[in-house]
Amino acid sequence: MTRNKFTSYLLYAVGEIILVVLGILIALQINSWNQDRQNRSQEQQILSQLSKEYRSNLSQIEDKIEIRNEVLNSCLSLLQYKKQDPATVSGDSLDAHLFRISIRPTFDPELSVSNELINSGKLYLLENLELRNKVSAFSSSLSELKEEEVAIFNLTEERLIPFLIEHYQIGRMMMVLLDDEELRAKLTMGSLTEYQNMKDLVPQADFRPLLRHPDFEDYLLQMISFTAYTNEQSEGVKQKIKDIIASIENEIDE
Repeated sequence: MTRNKFTSYLLYAVGEIILVVLGILIALQINSWNQDRQNRSQEQQILSQLSKEYRSNLSQIEDKIEIRNEVLNSCLSLLQYKKQDPATVSGDSLDAHLFRISIRPTFDPELSVSNELINSGKLYLLENLELRNKVSAFSSSLSELKEEEVAIFNLTEERLIPFLIEHYQIGRMMMVLLDDEELRAKLTMGSLTEYQNMKDLVPQADFRPLLRHPDFEDYLLQMISFTAYTNEQSEGVKQKIKDIIASIENEIDE
């Protein structure tokens, strides 16, 4: 009888242990399910924020590419003006092209969401490993584009604009921005309507010495070369942004 009681107690104890272990395992599994559900909810919020961020960056870089294309067109127009009879060249048109080639557009991406994910160690919340790697590597992929933008900035600031100041009166050229609402929008500038009458205060300068100057052609050709290459780099960055957006959209729950 004693042996039977001991066996019964032993079985009871083992059963209790098994029940406790099962309870712990079930509780852990429930906790894991809850954590996974919270992570997936967080991931969807992050994906939505990333989508807005990279769509904004896509819009910005497309605007910068378009501005540089306009710079290229203005450079080509000015090269044509050098071959024309000065009497057939419109001063307003020439000033508009001169202003455009003096613009220094730069791509300044919004990466607050991406950087927060990386710096906080929450990048793991993105289940898609490929997307995770793309977001992590995007910032470093901008280095070559930045170098080309700096090259254009230096060419414009240190050489082209001082050359124009020396060989032309640039006052009326600088007034072009007052009339070009579309350009101001691309440069994220507000309304300048209160200054529009200033253009009438600046006389049209004689542009013939500028067009005849041999260095002017050299600057235009340099600007064409630098700008075209920068736009090639921009197209590569644009494609990376589109790839990230496509990966994000594939992960967002409908």
